[in-house]
Amino acid sequence: MVTADAVHRILADQVLPTLRAAVADLGGDGPGTLVHTRPTADGSAWPTNSAAATVHHLCGVVASWGAACLGGEDITRDRDAEFDYSGPVGPELDRLAALVDRLPAWAAAADARGDLAHPTGTAFDVDAARRAGTLTVEWVLGHILHDLATHTGHLELSRDVLLDRGRRP
Repeated sequence: MVTADAVHRILADQVLPTLRAAVADLGGDGPGTLVHTRPTADGSAWPTNSAAATVHHLCGVVASWGAACLGGEDITRDRDAEFDYSGPVGPELDRLAALVDRLPAWAAAADARGDLAHPTGTAFDVDAARRAGTLTVEWVLGHILHDLATHTGHLELSRDVLLDRGRRP
């Protein structure tokens, strides 16, 4: 069984440090960095996201599935706008760490309520999962872990492509 504590430890001890390292490799929030550069050009048949947009999106994922779905909190999320993020990435990394730290409490809140709230701004068919009986606290925790790990891999690939182009910060 997937536990909130296990997911928290994996995210806090492995995924978040990997995200921070990839962002640092791109120069972080310093001038002339690659943190807001997308590996593919605008209008590409294969659109990609910048590191900053990816981290901002991950904050949206954890807020939607953690705070809203597990915690029952009222969250406003514009998923499409997350990918256009152009603000500083450092505060978003800190925000993501703070959200991850709240996962065990949100999972406990869902267990205490005995139900899951609707996640905000998700592309996932939540109603179909409810009808199938597969939307559980454990599934939500696994989904959060999967999403963050997958996007961390995307960010690492983006970093590798950008740095391989010789456009080091």
